[in-house]
Amino acid sequence: MQTTLTDVAAAPITRTSPSISSHLDQFYIRRAWLYLFAIIAAYALAASLFALRTPEWQNPDEPAHYNNIAHIASGAGLPVLNANDYNQYYLRTLVDAGFPRHLPISPLRYEAYQPPLFYLAAAPIFLVTDGSLLALRLFNVLLGAVTITLTFLSLTLVFPTKPLITVGATAFVALLPMHMAMNAAVNNDGLAELLLTAAILTLLRWMRREFYGSEASTLHWRPETWAILASLGVFLGLSMATKIYAYLALAICAGVVWLVVWRQPRATTDAAVERSMESGWRRAAAGVVAALWVVTPAVLIVAPLWIRNMLLYGAWDFLGLQFHDAVVVGQPTTAEWIEANGLLAYVERALNLTFNSFWGVFGWLGVFMDQRIYSLLLVFSGAIFLGILWAFVRFISGYPETDMDHFQFWVLGLFGMIIGAAFFAYGWYNVKFVQHQGRYFFWSLLPISCFVALGWRELMQPLQAKVTGFLAGVLALALTGLALTNGMQDRLTIAAIGVLAVLLVTQPFLLSGVVEPFIIGAPLRVQTWLSAPFLRPLLHLLRVLAWATPFLLLWLLDLMIPIWYIGPQLGQ
Repeated sequence: MQTTLTDVAAAPITRTSPSISSHLDQFYIRRAWLYLFAIIAAYALAASLFALRTPEWQNPDEPAHYNNIAHIASGAGLPVLNANDYNQYYLRTLVDAGFPRHLPISPLRYEAYQPPLFYLAAAPIFLVTDGSLLALRLFNVLLGAVTITLTFLSLTLVFPTKPLITVGATAFVALLPMHMAMNAAVNNDGLAELLLTAAILTLLRWMRREFYGSEASTLHWRPETWAILASLGVFLGLSMATKIYAYLALAICAGVVWLVVWRQPRATTDAAVERSMESGWRRAAAGVVAALWVVTPAVLIVAPLWIRNMLLYGAWDFLGLQFHDAVVVGQPTTAEWIEANGLLAYVERALNLTFNSFWGVFGWLGVFMDQRIYSLLLVFSGAIFLGILWAFVRFISGYPETDMDHFQFWVLGLFGMIIGAAFFAYGWYNVKFVQHQGRYFFWSLLPISCFVALGWRELMQPLQAKVTGFLAGVLALALTGLALTNGMQDRLTIAAIGVLAVLLVTQPFLLSGVVEPFIIGAPLRVQTWLSAPFLRPLLHLLRVLAWATPFLLLWLLDLMIPIWYIGPQLGQ
């Protein structure tokens, strides 16, 4: 008979058992869908506050994206990038002066080379609201809510029995401050992320069928299978018609489709493995066919755009990137920056600004939060990284409570490839221009959030929590000693590390229903009282709060940022 939460809470006091680690998630989250509704409500409130409180045009490239929408809404067709559409001096004047009303934004048209799907989708909003900037921002807020829901559905499909991963990743996508700020701005990233998340969900549906379905179904014609692959191609094609980084996603998805078909993950019996080895060429050919079912519809969707770009910008410039690079004269290049400031300064700036702007540097990369907040976020990032290392050690050691199946490991590999592609794209862009902006990783935020949730979930494991909490406590004591001897002023960071240590050390005891180490050997009536029914809701609430603390703090930070940082620093 399956053990329930009530049974565990009411059981006699025992030492933490392996079964608690094996069924960790059920001790925290009971109805994941309710958490999704709460996350969307929290996101909608905070994102709307960003949209309302951020002054006009005080989001990266917002005027240029707005002008693309206005151009289409006016009936002039798709925007075309011209040689005089970027003026670095005028743009810097507008940013430094806070976009005064007597200086028009109409000359800012340097985003006209971008794929047009978002601007076409936003044009009706522009027409109905007479060009309201707030309405367009709220349109992106709505797109963000859909992306959050698709994230939840994607991870529920992969980790149906691990809601700590599903809900944690969804909360991180929704509440990451910089991501929320970009969702409350006018840009084409929101629609691109939505479509890419839909594509990942479709790919995961197909992979799940391949791992759990009947043997060798992909080697034969199955209409429902090909329909899923074709719909994956449609989502990827629409993504490519929205944002250029989607081309990397197409390559990854097509490659994964080929690899899954070639490896035949359902061939688990000896006979099936033998047949699979004998038909390697058939599996490789079937993989190519399956990949073509993804690539073909994607290419058909964007091919007209390629032809248009080659006619406008040059025979080989089907994305318009070469012409764009020639137009943005005055934008700081990496070579010039290193020559002026040195390689060491460049690396330091790249690391610091990328990290800070991933979490939140607002306006036109000029609105910073208190440095102590970035220090706290660094502490949290370190804890997550340590949790991921814990999980990695458990996975490779074959620990019996790994509770991950073959399909889930493949998905983690897919997510790792997407994150790797995001790093590659970021590095490639920064080879040419100085663009140390963490938001360039947001198209891979679903995989990133999955690993964040996985790392935090790992720190909820009893042993890992105690060891990590002990190490955090030692670090807090060492930093306290330095503060007393050297006058270190960052007491908030030390306090945060200490709180993290206490949180991690104490939360495993809540899993058994009592703080057992302090009462072992107590009379039976004391144990019975501590397992009384009125304590069950309280203990469950404490468990949830222990796990949800970082996400609740992110939400509070989201509510503070527009009022405490964006408004005052931008003169509102």
